[in-house]
Amino acid sequence: MAPANRNPKLAAKIAQMRLTIAPIVHVLSGQSPPEFPSTMLELFLLTEDQLDAMAHYYSQVTPDGFTFNYPQTMDWNRPLLGKPEPGEIGDERCRLSDYERLRIKMRMFARFIGMRGADTPQWEYERHIEILKARINKSVEEEERLQTRKMYGGPPTRP
Repeated sequence: MAPANRNPKLAAKIAQMRLTIAPIVHVLSGQSPPEFPSTMLELFLLTEDQLDAMAHYYSQVTPDGFTFNYPQTMDWNRPLLGKPEPGEIGDERCRLSDYERLRIKMRMFARFIGMRGADTPQWEYERHIEILKARINKSVEEEERLQTRKMYGGPPTRP
């Protein structure tokens, strides 16, 4: 029995993954970056470093004169998308996980190249709100800690 007959959903997904993607070319060079995916499967296999390299290639990380010459922008310079510095210890509640950041960047790249269905999903909005709440709570805790230190009058005196 052919695989398409055994599992039609899998066969349809494999056919979808074989769809080719037309490359977006640089506004000056007319070339696409070497990392540009040629199929849907290659798109889903991109690493964060490859996505970052393409965002740089298309002037989407630091806005310049070429950033807005494309039909879409990636808006890659959002603080939320920043990677933690090597060795940085911080509150995990206040930033995206590596997996979440990759998913968001992949979606933003897909929208940049004109793919349908690359709208911002509900979970992404909710996660942004969670992170903002965590950052506000952390800031309030820090402020309270500083206020407590300022109010400390020293050790009690003996009569």
